[in-house]
Formats: sequence, structure tokens, C-alpha cells
Amino acid sequence: MEFTCNKDNLIEGINIVQKAVANKSTIPALEGILLEVGEELKLTGNDTELGIVYEVPSIIEEAGSIVVNSKTFGDIIRKLPDLYVTIRTLNDGLLEVNSGASVFKLKTMDAEGYPKVNPIVGTSTYRLPGKELKDLIKKTIFAVSKEDMRPILKGEFMEITGNEINFVAIDGYKMAVKSIDRQENPISVVIPSRILEEVAKFINDENEEIIISLNENMIMFQNKSFMMVSRLLKGEYLKYRTMIPREFNTEVTVKTKEFMSAIERATLVMTDERKVPLIMEISGNEIEISANAERGENKEVVRAGFKGDDIKLGFNSRNLLEALRAIEDDEIAIKFTTNQGPCVIKSIENEDDFTYMVMPVLTKR
Repeated sequence: MEFTCNKDNLIEGINIVQKAVANKSTIPALEGILLEVGEELKLTGNDTELGIVYEVPSIIEEAGSIVVNSKTFGDIIRKLPDLYVTIRTLNDGLLEVNSGASVFKLKTMDAEGYPKVNPIVGTSTYRLPGKELKDLIKKTIFAVSKEDMRPILKGEFMEITGNEINFVAIDGYKMAVKSIDRQENPISVVIPSRILEEVAKFINDENEEIIISLNENMIMFQNKSFMMVSRLLKGEYLKYRTMIPREFNTEVTVKTKEFMSAIERATLVMTDERKVPLIMEISGNEIEISANAERGENKEVVRAGFKGDDIKLGFNSRNLLEALRAIEDDEIAIKFTTNQGPCVIKSIENEDDFTYMVMPVLTKR
């Protein structure tokens, strides 16, 4: 096996596949990267839950395959002195890395013991522009649960109804729903957030089409450069539509950045947003935002459009900010039921674009 490639291109490929390499494993090969040289150079990382294959442009001299320790290989390539690197296997099973005046000889493992990432022969296949898929992920991923008590909530619910595609995330304190219009065959699955986070990171060309393939147990995302494969989460997802209130007693419209900045300033006196609620009091055309926390007090008034009853309630500031930071609209509508019911945040420009729901917290009377 022998090839020559641009060092920066190789570093990019290593960074991507390392996201799927096991940090520690009883199987040493899973701590490695599979290098496969055929018509192209392919790098693979696979911890059996997530597998990533990435192609690196290279000049191929000899075909072959080998597994090399991921951390050692990555650290070396990042420190090489020259723009180009030549890598080849030696007769004694070592891997020679040559760049400028620097030469390394690394121990390797047999490629036959590595679990290859094979393309899914999907019973369902969908195609989405990179920009649309990235938008679906980035505007919902913040609401995925990080707790192990309900494993199904550590993934996103992808629901294709026939007329639209919905991505849904719920962690028990907040919910995010992002929708796009799309005529596709109906299906619903729960996708681990881990693969979605990686897919969103590595969509560089937003106009490039991403192919999504599914079968009963697996999902694959693929474009010209990468292929990512993961197991689906099994179980029944929450019936999210029934959780969204239909009637509201108070509605406000507010400029997104102005509202978000006021909340961010209030958090400056907090050391732990879980212990100290952010107080929001709405009356007339004003939203008074205040905090009385460990480091001091804060009070600020934001102007808003107003309809309905006055209301006072408390929030975990982080839950609110995570939702607001995912919004690109200049102005939003925020709707309230009671001081103990969820608030719903919607787009004014396109009400069906996204729905965010944040639960209030108890405040001292």
C-alpha cells in the first residue's frame, strides 16, 4: 500500500473519522483508523455504534489496507513539516510516514479484524439539499436529552408525513420542532443525536445533495466525500403534537436579538441557572426581565407587542437561551398559557417553520 496526499486534506479526513473511533476498547482495532487504498484513499472510524467513511484525494501508487492507532497517527500527521505526505506499508508490517525530512515507522494491525462500514441497502431512500438537512438538525439538536433515564429522548424523531419532514427533539424541559415542506413517502424513526451532530458539522457545500438511506435498524447519510452509518434508537417516541397548547392567554411579539441580549445580561449575576430562576413579568407593552442571584441583582425592560393578560413567571435561563440562539428570525412570537404552563415560541414570518416550547420553573412567592 502506498499513496501521497496533501497533509491538510489528510488531517481533515482524520478529524472527521476520529469522531467514530473508540477512546478505549477491549478490541484494539476499534481504537484505530482503517486506511483503505484502491481507486481512492478511504479512512474509516467505527465504534460499532457509529461508523464514518471519508475519502481523501490522493495519488495512488499501490492498493492495500491497514489499521493504525488513531491517536498516534493523527498526532503525527498534524505535526508533519511538509505540505505533502507519503505513506506506505513495509514488508515487516510497519507503516512508514514520510514528509520532508521527517520519517516515522508505526506499528499496525491487520485490516481483516476491523469491522467495515458497509453501505445500507435501504428500504427507504431520501435526498435533501445540505442546507435543508443542516437547518433541520441545527434548529432542533439543542433540545435533545443528555440524560440516560429515557434513552429514546437521546435521539431526534424524524417524521415524514407525506407532505412535510419534521425533526423533533424533547428533553423534558424544552421541545424543538422544525419542519420543511416535502413530498416524500411517510416514515418515522428516532435517530441518535450523535450522528446528526457530526452530519451537520461536515456539510460544507450546502447546495450538495445528501442521501439518507434507512432500513429497520440502521440509517446512513452520504455525499461525495463521506458516508456515516448508525443504529437507530428503538422504542416509542413521545406524542409531541398533543404536548403543544392550542389556546393562549398571553401573546407577545419581540425582537429576537434584543430579547436574547437582555436575558444574557441577566445571567451575568448567576453562577448556577438551575438554582436561580430568571423572572419574566409581562404587562402592557413591556417585558420586565430580572434576576436576584448569588452575585447580585439585575432588572431590564424590553419593549414588545402585547395581547391578552398580564403574567409573571420564572424560567431556567439556559433553556430559553438555547432556543433563542437557534432562531434566525429578526422577530418572534411568544405565547403563554399560565405561569405554570409551557411557553411556545414561533416564527412570525412563517408560523409553520419551527415550534419551540419551554417549561417554566417554580418561583418564590
